[in-house]
Amino acid sequence: MARYSSPCLSNRVINMGVKEDRSVIEAALYAADHPLTFSEIRGLIGTSSETYSRRLIEALIADYSKRGGPLILSETAKDTFALHLREEYMSKLEKIVPKAKISRGALKTLALVAYKQPVYQAKLAELRGGRVYEHLRQLTTLGFVESRAFGRTRVLRTSRRFAGYFGFEDDMDKIRERLEELTR
Repeated sequence: MARYSSPCLSNRVINMGVKEDRSVIEAALYAADHPLTFSEIRGLIGTSSETYSRRLIEALIADYSKRGGPLILSETAKDTFALHLREEYMSKLEKIVPKAKISRGALKTLALVAYKQPVYQAKLAELRGGRVYEHLRQLTTLGFVESRAFGRTRVLRTSRRFAGYFGFEDDMDKIRERLEELTR
């Protein structure tokens, strides 16, 4: 028995696949606690096609931009994407939106790591004092700072999670430049 394939049916199946893939990407961006990389997104929808994946993401970015609602989808760093609230909604929702609890001292330490990275832990302790070790423990636990052993001290830098959370590219020089712009 010959199988009949209607062009209309074929297009509908393709469109259902595109719609489902867009929905999976959107759901993943909503549920993720970190910005998703392009390769993570491709893995979620089960494709190796960069063109197809890029078109889906660009279409979602355009849809969120066109909607003008409280959510925005943006590229937080090269090939890294996040769904987040527009800035104008943050002040209205700050009482119910959970934020990472970072003490003022730890926040100052984080700013110094971001500005001076890569920085030696010993140099940071010299600049900020002995409490810096407690701050770094907290920042490492939250995933904002990465460290690696270097002789008797450690070399510190901000993490990818830091970049995504605060809306920076995961590039030390670009973070430094952006911080300089913000403090002018």
